[in-house]
Amino acid sequence: MSRPAKLAALLVAVLVVWITWWTPVARAQDPAAEPAELAPLPAGTIRFGAGSKGGGFSQTGDALADALAQVDVSTRIHVENTGGSCDNVRKLARGEVDAALVQYDVAAEAFAASAVGDHALEDGAQSGWMCELSSAELAGVELQLVAAIDDSAVHVIVRRPVRLDDFSSVGDRPIFVGQLGSGSMETSKVILGAAGLTLDDVNSLPIKNKAAMAAMQNGELLMMLRTTEIGDDAIAGLLASGMAGLNALPSSVIERLIDGFPYYRICQIDAHSYPGLEFGVPSVCVSTVVLTARRDGVDALSDAQVQDLIAGLRWIEHNPVEGLPPVAVRWRDFAEREPVPLHPGAGLTERRDFAIYWAKVFAALALAAGLLVLLRRFLRRKGLLGNPLSGNLEGQLSNPLVPFAGFLLIVVAATIVVWNLEHDSNARVRTLNDSFWEMNMFATGNFDSESLKTSTARVIGAAATIAGLGLLAWFTAALTSILSRDQMRLFRRLRNHIVILNFREEMLQLVRVLRSPGPLRQRSIHVVVSDTLPPRVRQQLTKVRGLTIYQQNPEVPEDLVDLRLPRAARVIVLQGGYHPLRIARAVHHACVRLDPGARLEASKHAALGVSPSVHSPALAGDDARGARATVPVTLVEATNGDAADGLFDPFSRWLVPVPARQLADAWLATACVDPTFGELFNDIVSFRDDNSELYTVELSESFHGKTWRELRKLLFTAQGRAGIVPIGLYRGHQGRLAYEASDVQDSSPQAAIARRLRVNPPLHTVLSAGDRVLAFAEDEADLRKVLNRRSK
Repeated sequence: MSRPAKLAALLVAVLVVWITWWTPVARAQDPAAEPAELAPLPAGTIRFGAGSKGGGFSQTGDALADALAQVDVSTRIHVENTGGSCDNVRKLARGEVDAALVQYDVAAEAFAASAVGDHALEDGAQSGWMCELSSAELAGVELQLVAAIDDSAVHVIVRRPVRLDDFSSVGDRPIFVGQLGSGSMETSKVILGAAGLTLDDVNSLPIKNKAAMAAMQNGELLMMLRTTEIGDDAIAGLLASGMAGLNALPSSVIERLIDGFPYYRICQIDAHSYPGLEFGVPSVCVSTVVLTARRDGVDALSDAQVQDLIAGLRWIEHNPVEGLPPVAVRWRDFAEREPVPLHPGAGLTERRDFAIYWAKVFAALALAAGLLVLLRRFLRRKGLLGNPLSGNLEGQLSNPLVPFAGFLLIVVAATIVVWNLEHDSNARVRTLNDSFWEMNMFATGNFDSESLKTSTARVIGAAATIAGLGLLAWFTAALTSILSRDQMRLFRRLRNHIVILNFREEMLQLVRVLRSPGPLRQRSIHVVVSDTLPPRVRQQLTKVRGLTIYQQNPEVPEDLVDLRLPRAARVIVLQGGYHPLRIARAVHHACVRLDPGARLEASKHAALGVSPSVHSPALAGDDARGARATVPVTLVEATNGDAADGLFDPFSRWLVPVPARQLADAWLATACVDPTFGELFNDIVSFRDDNSELYTVELSESFHGKTWRELRKLLFTAQGRAGIVPIGLYRGHQGRLAYEASDVQDSSPQAAIARRLRVNPPLHTVLSAGDRVLAFAEDEADLRKVLNRRSK
């Protein structure tokens, strides 16, 4: 062998040895590098699929990792960046991640595809499920829901000033429907499908989100479809530039979308959510969920790990992360339909929260019921409960406001219930305002079964229609009843009012005097008349302002209860067909029926069969022992014989007999001899519009020792707007007291009127301390001004 041949053989041998030596080493490093790339995670760590780096899913995954470190749990997660919802579903199916963030429409479509069974596609065939998922790659995989955490709304962004009513008008102009492989793009596909279009029918640019935002900013795109949270910073900046605006999702698209894909729910992008948005924009929303999987009968996550994830999500919910959409942990009512089942650990948490929630509700109701019982006992002990005087809506059946309030209550209740049932699926009731006006249409008889989708909502709508028509008929009947009366009274003032019983024709001037100018002119007057009252008198009474007529029997206590006598300022009982004492007895019994204390006492002694008046000492004339009497001061028109016989003496505590005819005769006699008083008396009887009111003012020390003649002269000669006419004196007691203590022992202050009141006293009567002058004047200020001028 030649030397060159030997050298060549040596080089070949060295090369073979080198290859033999180094090639096994290189093959041994390849497997070593792979374990370094897929290093085993610590025990209890969950592989969590998020999204593209820097995206919303990735930020949520990082926030969840930090939250698990904050709460007292042993579970940790390893956030893995993925291609989005579609990639996350596939990684879950292959077991590459244990949990992931997925848009719920993609999750529901994947669940539906896995439920079909293991059907492999033929060569070249395409899958129609979202993300082109096939049942073969999801075979043996059961997706499970951990929780829904936030919502994203479909944003239809158009170049200003374009407004779109139909997506078919887009034509061949460039648009953007989402980044390839993202859940937003899959949502855009079904939205175009609801509009009768496919992705091939539009000119959709295959670019990424940031490039699409820049193209829209430059005016290169006509429309964008973005599924993201409401208030997104990038969209806000684009709208603030004025190059684009938000367009409403067409209602026809919304209805077809909800009917075909019930994984969405109808929502609204509220006004002021973005710069320049002054009105709400209807759209559809889809939730972001945390998803896990059960592969070949084995759960990827244990119950404890799922509960730890929920604890971390709740920490984020209670401690919002800046730049992250608000998190709201839910298991139900986040979509029109929710086919994906809950993980057993999530189901346990949901049932526990459900039990805690209703336990709190029942505890609050029990506490409220207990407080009401204690309040009821307290009010009963104080004698306030059950008293119609404490506030009762009189005449419920005849008051048109009652059915009107009932109508509003029915409409409001139906509005809330129907809105809760259908606001996620029915575009006609997407807001409470829409639901309110829809229920108004139902309650007024305009029932339309097509406007509501669910059978429960239709039953509620039918019930609202029936109840609304009934209440409207009640309202019409009550209003017709009021209009058909002599007087229309929606409200009757039954406090500090004046009640006249046993009214007769001759006392018409009494009513007119009570309506003369003065402080009592605004008091309401309630007159009980008999059947024999002439129609012309009734007609005259109806013309008096603030006067209500009752055609009842004044001797029947039940007929007087509605007059609320204990609230009255005065009760006037006139002579007539019934004796005043019999009517006064009916007043007593009516007051007993309105007095809770008397009613309680009467129920204890019901077996005795005694009169209700005997049960109340204040009514029977006995000592009331400090108890507050509920009977009003009652003025009874009495004859001289009644007063002389002491017929009313047992009831002097509250009943004041007034010798009306004797006083009238005395005033007539005085009018005959005193021309000035005669003119005054004539004005009262003829009821002139410029009549004055009777006032009483205490006389100052400068008048003490003067005579009645001097005081009358002063008042008659005083210059005033309408003049002052002195009537008489009221003689007080010991200077500053209106009456002596003995005057009210076993009686009332009114019992001393006959002894202390002096009408037109003798002219030589000397004025003393405690005297009060009674005079007709335009108002009390005029009377005081004249007296003060004289005292100076």
